[in-house]
Amino acid sequence: MHGGLKVYRGSPAAARSYVEADRGRADDYYLAEGTGVAQRYVASPEAGVRDGGTLNGDGYEAWVAGYDLETGAPKGRVRTDAAAVRFVEVVVNGPKSWSLAAALGPEIAAAYDRAQDRAAEQVIGWLAQHASTRVGPRGQQVQVPVQEIEAAVVRHYTSRAGDPHRHLHLQINARVFAEDTWRGLHTVGVRDSLGAINGIGHAAVMCDPDFRAALAGRGFTLEAASGEIVEL
Repeated sequence: MHGGLKVYRGSPAAARSYVEADRGRADDYYLAEGTGVAQRYVASPEAGVRDGGTLNGDGYEAWVAGYDLETGAPKGRVRTDAAAVRFVEVVVNGPKSWSLAAALGPEIAAAYDRAQDRAAEQVIGWLAQHASTRVGPRGQQVQVPVQEIEAAVVRHYTSRAGDPHRHLHLQINARVFAEDTWRGLHTVGVRDSLGAINGIGHAAVMCDPDFRAALAGRGFTLEAASGEIVEL
């Protein structure tokens, strides 16, 4: 897993277009079959990561906008201007050879997808334990840990050019629960944790026993340092 961190500012509708436009033609069925735009997760330090259900287009827009999906109420004071931070995003991915191997065998593809899902959950769980927000009057704010975060995961199978590139867009909502109310995520703290996030995601997939077994079943081995498939 490699790459930077994106801090998304802008309209929820534009965010929906952003995740849908990043689909190659091979991914068109993802929306056509009604499976939704994203998988939602809720996580806390005490309870861990829980499945929050699938988000369709309208639900995803409401989630990005900072609204409670059960009640429709805003999560605290929700900004509506173009500069409002909506979420931070990292990409769960791997060496290109992993996607090439997945294209060669459906059992590898299925195992790789499951490994990426587990990697995303590990990253979400780690962030629930380490993310923070700020409380107090301006100039006297202090950092406090979050009590709950929400995440959305969007799966893509190809690059924008249409090449095999299985990856997940993992988005952490900017509205977090802390000190018994909804507040804004401290995005700088998440950015400072990017090295840990990428390391957790890469190790989770590379060490996934089902993924490794599926690769071995096709005679593939991984280079220890980079994780690249030696035979490809």
